[in-house]
Amino acid sequence: MRIIPTTVEDALSRVVDAPVGILALGIPRCPATILLAPSLEVIAAARPGLPITLGILATATDWASRDELLWPRGIHISRSIVPVVALLRDGHAVATRRGGAPAYVIDEWLTSLIGSGQTPLAGALSDDESAQLALLARRRAQHAAVKGRGSADSGA
Repeated sequence: MRIIPTTVEDALSRVVDAPVGILALGIPRCPATILLAPSLEVIAAARPGLPITLGILATATDWASRDELLWPRGIHISRSIVPVVALLRDGHAVATRRGGAPAYVIDEWLTSLIGSGQTPLAGALSDDESAQLALLARRRAQHAAVKGRGSADSGA
């Protein structure tokens, strides 16, 4: 299953009526958000039937809509804590996880909350996650340099 980033409203509509669903939220051009899509695809393959979607807060209107779309459902997000993955039951968050992670790490979190998926995940990056990570190497190095944790020239 391809996880295609969409608007927050559309993403929420895909999981809100499910008994259990995963709503991930992020921002454009954020390396952790970009890496989250292939991780969610691995989880979707291991957990068929579990609705999983990725909403992107791209505009000021998206951010303003949090108070009516997300906050009443117990989903709190700010620019300082993206991405966020929320486990919804009947449209309300019962657990949230800040930040991105490889599929197997997110799946371990899900297993602690809703049990094992149909297919166990290996404790390593998938090929798609590794490929996306390699594509983002330069951007991640630039982010590290801006935050004072490295050189903008690393990760070519």
